[in-house]
Formats: sequence, structure tokens, C-alpha cells
Amino acid sequence: MIVDVHTHLPTHPDTVPEDEMVVETTWRSGESVQHTHSVDDYVRDMAPVDKSFVFGIAPRPWRPDEQVLAASRWPAELNHNDVAAETARRDPDKIIPFMSLHPLDPNWEDEYDRCVGDLGCKGIKLGPNYQDFDPLSPEAFRLFARLEADNIPIMFHQGTSPFIYAPLAYAHPLTTDKVAMAFPNLTMVLAHLAHPWHSECLTVVRKHPNVWTDVSAQFYRPYSFWQGMQFFHEWGVTEKILFGSDWPVTTPQDNIDHLRGLSKYAKDHYLPSVPENEIEGIINRDAVEILGID
Repeated sequence: MIVDVHTHLPTHPDTVPEDEMVVETTWRSGESVQHTHSVDDYVRDMAPVDKSFVFGIAPRPWRPDEQVLAASRWPAELNHNDVAAETARRDPDKIIPFMSLHPLDPNWEDEYDRCVGDLGCKGIKLGPNYQDFDPLSPEAFRLFARLEADNIPIMFHQGTSPFIYAPLAYAHPLTTDKVAMAFPNLTMVLAHLAHPWHSECLTVVRKHPNVWTDVSAQFYRPYSFWQGMQFFHEWGVTEKILFGSDWPVTTPQDNIDHLRGLSKYAKDHYLPSVPENEIEGIINRDAVEILGID
């Protein structure tokens, strides 16, 4: 089974008008990336996978109207969690909605109940750097404690960010290691192999049975991609890598093709290669079962 554990919300419910098309150039080091997409675009791009997790990122409570990452054109009465649920309704057997909350929001527990009870969210996406909250704070720990008790997995943004306001320490795997130590039964995924902190990421996922990582947003920096994968292979930790695309920054098919092309890159540059069976293991790893998603 191919599961894309890392996809963001489509910005539009229907076809994107030409005058609302937005191109982003910071996500892929200067390459142009189409930022605005419809639900139809999402469904089309998910064709190669069997399941996908879709999520937004909750805004900072002190700036409730300032969206994180998305340029949403959905109806104003729908927040990011509603949009995740609406997107999942297009193919409920395939698309799995995740919620996103902010631990400094005084109403996060009510939203938690609504997301799990009414919207059917099966996990949570948190970007402590983007959301500007300390993941080691008492407020964050209260959220983590409830997630652990309810067996709800966390997808953490980890690694670099192009946004000036996003504290890098909040997205460093050695910070997340302290979360895993405090909550040993909480299942977590560290996104992006925590690029460029690949070695720190592997030490954390190797240490904690319930901590995983995903391979999203890697291939378009080919040497860094190869180096990170080689680190994980040499330490015997590729079995802790889940498949993810970071849609719309990349598509699942692009990630599959470049994972399978990694050995050619290594050969062309006279570098050691990651065994193909480990690559196929990443692509076909059943993240739904691993993360305990019902």
C-alpha cells in the first residue's frame, strides 16, 4: 500500500480562476511552484497512492486572520479543519483528514472535540515554528497529553523554513526528542527527514519506537537527498521512513520516480547507493497501520 502521509490543503474548492493563480518561488530554492489548486487537482495528483493524509496548519491565535501557508478561497465560515474534512469527502475511502490546533488558543479543546467527533479527523498536523509556539511549553504538553491518551498521531513540521518569523529551534529534532521522552506512547512523524538536519533526525527516530519520519520535500535538492538517505541506510533506519510528497510543493508520482531514480544518481556521481529493497520499502510502507489510524 502506498500512503502519502504529507499533503496540504487545496486552496480552492473548484477550478482556480486565472486571476487567482499564485506561484511560489521560496519553497524549492527559487524554482516556481504552483501554489493555488482545486480539490479536483488534489484528487488527480493523488491517483498513484492508495491513501493520503490532508491537513492545514492552525493560525496563531493573536493573528487569527493570517493564514499559515495557504491562500484559501474557501467560504469564510470554513476553517482549515473544515477544509480538510471537505476535501476528504471527495473520496472518503482514500483521503484521511488531519486536524491542526494551536495550544495557545483558549478554545483548542472545543475544536479538538469537533474535529475528532464531527469531522472525523484521525491525526494532527503541528508546525511549532510556523505557529510560533514552544513545543516544550506547558500549553503544548497539555495538548500532547490528550493526543497520547487518545492515540492520535502527530505530524510535526521539522527542519528549515523560508519564513523569517518561524523559530528554527521549535522545528529541530533534538527539541522534539524531549517531547518523545516526555510522551513515550505518543506516535509522531518528523516531516522532511528534518532537512537539513538528517543526522539529528535519524538519531531521534532510531531512539524512539513511536517516532517516524517522512521523505517529503527532498528530491529536488539531489545531493542533500542522497546524503540524507545514505545516512539513514548506514545507520539501519530506513524502515522508519514513511512516504510523503508535501503536495502541492511536489506530487506523489515525482517522489516515487525520484526515489526509484536515486540509485542512478548515485551511480552517475560515483557514490554508494541505497539498496532498492529499502527504497521500495519506503514507497510501499503502510503508514495507516503503523500510525494506528482506524
